[in-house]
Amino acid sequence: MNQVIALAGNAPARLRSFVTLAEMKALALLALPMTGVALVNMGMSITDTVMMGWIGPTALAAGAVVSDLYSIVYYFMVGILSAVSPLIAHALGANRKDDVRRSMRQGFVAAVLLAGPAALAVVHAGDLLAVFGVERAVIDLGSGYALMMALTIIPMMFVAVWRNAFAALGRPRVFLAAIALALPANALANYVLMFGFGPIPAMGLTGAGLASALVAWCLVLGFAGFAAVNKDMRAYRLFQRWWRIDRAGLEEVFRLGLPIGFSSIGEVGVFLISTVIISLFGTEALAAQAITIRMAGVVYAVTVGLSQAATVRVGYAAGQNNDLAIREAVWTAMTAGIVCGIAIFAGLAAVVDILPWMFLDGSSHAAGDVAVYAGGLLFLLGVLNLVQVPGVAATAVLRGFKETRAPMALCLTGYWLIGMPAGYVAAFPMGLGAQGIWMGLVTGVAATAVLMCLRLAHRHGRALWA
Repeated sequence: MNQVIALAGNAPARLRSFVTLAEMKALALLALPMTGVALVNMGMSITDTVMMGWIGPTALAAGAVVSDLYSIVYYFMVGILSAVSPLIAHALGANRKDDVRRSMRQGFVAAVLLAGPAALAVVHAGDLLAVFGVERAVIDLGSGYALMMALTIIPMMFVAVWRNAFAALGRPRVFLAAIALALPANALANYVLMFGFGPIPAMGLTGAGLASALVAWCLVLGFAGFAAVNKDMRAYRLFQRWWRIDRAGLEEVFRLGLPIGFSSIGEVGVFLISTVIISLFGTEALAAQAITIRMAGVVYAVTVGLSQAATVRVGYAAGQNNDLAIREAVWTAMTAGIVCGIAIFAGLAAVVDILPWMFLDGSSHAAGDVAVYAGGLLFLLGVLNLVQVPGVAATAVLRGFKETRAPMALCLTGYWLIGMPAGYVAAFPMGLGAQGIWMGLVTGVAATAVLMCLRLAHRHGRALWA
């Protein structure tokens, strides 16, 4: 505690020397393309959802439940593979090209090992849905889609490695350009395969899954082709003796990545559970939650971009073993996180009365009640981001130092041991309903942010403030 108090003593003057324009620019050049990637990925998901709705409400329900289970598996596996990013950043900072190649190769080996279990989990989505009481007709309708999404998650493991590699290598715009091209390609493939065109028969939901699989495999082949012909990428000799397995390197990927995967699933899980609980409060509450979750996905893209960029910048400085560069990277990331949190809160607070109507039919009698309900939840979403982003930045910084186990424990503690009980108390005994659940989420996020910042100060405070 004395260390934390000492760190705050002369903060303004110190921060002005640590937060530099050059570092802010370097952070932004990484964060903005990665934010764009997250937004385009969400655009693909929204496109799939809209086109499933064209088939009918039962098809939309079947696609949605399979998609949710796919997302749980995907976020866990991709969390593990995100360890590739700090490993490459450290190697680059230390100017060790052989270690860059080693980290990427073991990332791809890890993707091979994870692809099979991931595909099996997705293809058996129907068995899990039946346990939760989902109607048999919905499960049967989504079975073909589940099979195709199982084939999709295999190449997406390799896409995840390329994404982390391009970010760490300072080439995120390559990935952004590819994903931006994939968005219209996915929409076109959806239309042709779902509804038929010429000799191609209509495949419904199965066609939507097949379209996703084809686009994912095209991305994998495209990234491999780029790495083979680009002069800078060829310097790393990624395809030279690619079959060799480095056991120590592979263990390091899983040692760093597994805690990130569990953190991701813990964070995603608490929001999924919240939606299930909010469904108990009626149709209006669930409709308001649907609007709020969609907007949460939009602002989440900003925090994802900042987080990935901060991890790379801190990892690069740590690899250089440059104390000044580490301080600049850390404090610039923390400052950027605070600024982003304030901007997101101000933006959402300004449009809480307008935004819900983008999702509602103005002629509907109940739309007004849903809009008011959603406005309250959107305001709480703004508060959540206000308190969350500094914690996100602190978590990213810790990962840049190759520290992932403690952040996992703190994340699960904040969300599940603090946030969920607080939400239950506010929603049920206090009678606040859906707003009570979101108050619990805000409480959990705030607790997690405080814990992460304290962890950062405790572990690295002296070095960051010297």
